Amino acid sequence: MRDQSRTPLFDAVQSYIGKHRAGLHMPGHMAGQGIHPRLKEFWGENVFLSDLTEVEGLDYLHRPIGVLKEAQELAAEAYGAIESFFLVNGSTIGNQAMILSTCDPNDRVIVQRNSHRSMYGALILNELRPIYLEAEEDRLLQFQTFPSKKTFARVLRDHPEAKTVFVTNPNYFGISSDIDYYIQKAHATGRRILVDEAHGSHFHFHPDLPKSAVDAGADMVVQSTHKTLAGLTQTSMLHLGSRRVDKELVRTTLTMLESSSPSYILMTALDVARMQMATNGHDLLQRAIDLAEDARRRINNIRGFFAPGRERAHTSAVYDVDLTKLTVHVSRLGLTGFQVEEILNRDYNVEIELSDLENILAFITIGTPREAVEVLIKALEDISRKRHGKTSTIAPPPPIPDIPEMVLFPFEAYYAKRERVRMEDSVGRIIAELVTPYPPGIPITVPGEVMTHECVDYMVFMRDHGADLQGIIDKTARYVQVVKER
Repeated sequence: MRDQSRTPLFDAVQSYIGKHRAGLHMPGHMAGQGIHPRLKEFWGENVFLSDLTEVEGLDYLHRPIGVLKEAQELAAEAYGAIESFFLVNGSTIGNQAMILSTCDPNDRVIVQRNSHRSMYGALILNELRPIYLEAEEDRLLQFQTFPSKKTFARVLRDHPEAKTVFVTNPNYFGISSDIDYYIQKAHATGRRILVDEAHGSHFHFHPDLPKSAVDAGADMVVQSTHKTLAGLTQTSMLHLGSRRVDKELVRTTLTMLESSSPSYILMTALDVARMQMATNGHDLLQRAIDLAEDARRRINNIRGFFAPGRERAHTSAVYDVDLTKLTVHVSRLGLTGFQVEEILNRDYNVEIELSDLENILAFITIGTPREAVEVLIKALEDISRKRHGKTSTIAPPPPIPDIPEMVLFPFEAYYAKRERVRMEDSVGRIIAELVTPYPPGIPITVPGEVMTHECVDYMVFMRDHGADLQGIIDKTARYVQVVKER
């Protein structure tokens, strides 16, 4: 067992800075000497001293043989993986590397439909032919969760030609699937299974959190260290969990996708974040769980708000719940989540993670101060008092549309000639864009599918009620790109 209190990369960076060497190399600001005084005064000196390149003793991410190799080996041991890779382009790169290193062009691949858009980018980059796993819907909270076990088993049975499965677990709101079932079923049928666990980098370190896909035996798992732990933005890890994956091909794929000038600030943050969790993760997470559970209990005593917890587990669409994700159902007040988020921002100086039509979501992490939670609770109490007796209601959203018919594969539509049409006029046309109302970030149409009235109605409703339609070129979200007719 390695000494998990070690931080080999961080120590090496500190040691190099202490040498005060005469630097004649990148980056161009030369250890902060070229930085504008205003920025240097605001950020401080050490951040620029730490912004190094592959100098003596600091190793190289794409061919590690020294301190970076040791740092990644420590991460693998801490997470229970065979091998771990530091990522500085976020989990987007990890998702794409997983797919590109396990699938050949034109392969059929089974993918969970409500996956992050980076997965769809991988389908296009590798010219893959998707088979979609449709997710169940949590009807109380009005968002999609995961494919049912019945759906999962059926798709695997009906498509023996697909040798790779891609799933997302947990979702943005901390809802988790029975990941053991997915992994065991995939392996029993001779498949590799890849898991986007971007929101679960903390799971491994506390028994009261959902099970990590690494612990469950997934072949590869991507985690966003910056989302739920103390990594800096863009820091993630890719973990190999089995010998079914060619680790050298994974490494080569990452060198193609990821920057050849990786940030030592970001990699050092990964090194220290791993050490923090490996040495003190349980206690830090216990504090976060206790803080979230106390907030949940108090919010459930406020008229008009409902903060679900683990009682939602083991329902048809929910297997387990990450207690550190604080989802608050708000529509009983006659307000949308978008409106509550706006009120919190404008009137109470509170910034939450996201809102949708029915809910707001707050992250409670190892870094969340109790004072911030108190401000949120008092704000919700005040909003409730001001709304008491008001009877406005929210128009129910249209049902989430069925997956449209796919007549071209995503890569075929993406590279086809396009034209722009009004969204309402796109019905019956082959869509050339990934249209994703955010939140919740579920793709409604994927390139190559035929637009339906149901899709248009849903997207227009979400757009007009405050959702951001991502993935489309038109900033007004009133026009979409379709495949040009011959």
